[in-house]
Amino acid sequence: MSHSSAQPVILATGMQSSGSTLLSWCFLQRSDMNGTLDGDTDLIPLPPSGLDTPWLWYKTTISCFDLAEQIAVLEDEGHEVRPMLMVRDVRAVWMSLMHKPYGRNGVTAEDPPLRLRFRRFLRSWEMAREQGIPVFRYEDLARDAEASLRALCEQLGLPWQQAMLDWPRPASDIADARHGNARFMKAEKAGLASVFDPALALRVEGSIHEQDLAWLEQTFQEFNEALGYEPRLSGLERLPGRLKPSWDASRRLNWRLRQKPLRYLAVKLGLSRYRPRPQ
Repeated sequence: MSHSSAQPVILATGMQSSGSTLLSWCFLQRSDMNGTLDGDTDLIPLPPSGLDTPWLWYKTTISCFDLAEQIAVLEDEGHEVRPMLMVRDVRAVWMSLMHKPYGRNGVTAEDPPLRLRFRRFLRSWEMAREQGIPVFRYEDLARDAEASLRALCEQLGLPWQQAMLDWPRPASDIADARHGNARFMKAEKAGLASVFDPALALRVEGSIHEQDLAWLEQTFQEFNEALGYEPRLSGLERLPGRLKPSWDASRRLNWRLRQKPLRYLAVKLGLSRYRPRPQ
């Protein structure tokens, strides 16, 4: 990675629904660090300016930009970048995104199809493995939070701080805490143990389309083997076919309709079947 006189940036990225907001909150409790709790996935990563901490923190997710692109943008701004990749069982991530408002299986640049996002994530993992970039498993946080966080700090060249577990800093002291998992942000944060359920984090259950499950297990075969995930999962409710990307799932549909308020109102009221074609 490039070097400069600017503050070094810890770039934490991974798939949406991989537990990265929780990890981000842990690091933003440190006295030597401040930055962005959860960057917009469709905006290039640029940390807040004017911070005087020794380290900057920027957490984002892989959807519109992969790890290499995120690093390049920060390096273009003169930062020394220390990246890390957050990972989780991709089947758990997929099933979570199926039900999340930000899991839009769209067809636009800002809301790309889920399979495209997962391919970008896989490419990012392959890069991390090749370049020795730290890879942090969400499941390890569940099994032994302190040991896993201590090991990650060592990999990133950071001293350990107990604040990462105790959480003394309120959201008002974080430079950019606008986003983050809604349920997590509303919770009373009296330390990691107060909001984190290890048993829930280790559970992989729910419904998934049978073609998507087959695609995930084939595409991520090497990933699963290298990181110790089960190659095949049983006990999941299998839906027929696959979850197809759609124009209706894309935010750009509403943006277009809002440019024509009467037409937008007609669509919302079910009085029109208008669906503007993507351009």
